[in-house]
Amino acid sequence: MTGIGRARIVEAGAGPAFPIGADRFVRKTGAPRRSDPFAVIEYVGQHGIPGPPPHRHRSFEEAWFILDGEVEFTVGSRATRAGSGTYVGIPRGVPHTFRVVGERPARWLGLFAPGRYVRLLEELGRVLPAHGPPDPKRIVALFRRYDTELV
Repeated sequence: MTGIGRARIVEAGAGPAFPIGADRFVRKTGAPRRSDPFAVIEYVGQHGIPGPPPHRHRSFEEAWFILDGEVEFTVGSRATRAGSGTYVGIPRGVPHTFRVVGERPARWLGLFAPGRYVRLLEELGRVLPAHGPPDPKRIVALFRRYDTELV
């Protein structure tokens, strides 16, 4: 990773990695600050593992761009199977969830605006076990701290 002034170049495979259960992501932007307009991650989701429960964010937006594999996104009441090259933008307040479909892991880029909300994913990885069911009370409390509600 190199920086020139405020410019930032993060090489392939570089950046801090965070587990989320059996999945993982690599943060491509720096440590999130309150003033960051966005944060970018590279996410690898395992097939056969359920995604997050349907939820909505009240204070931030997210967007996803599929690089490899297939991910089914449910946004509102619409389910869409998204393959390589598909973009999914989710405005604040819109219920959504996702799960990897197909026979192999999927990889996609995620964008959070404002950037400080990437901390939700970082903390979620500390709450979710790699194997076994999560503790719903801890997830609800974490989501609440980031102005996110289950639907």
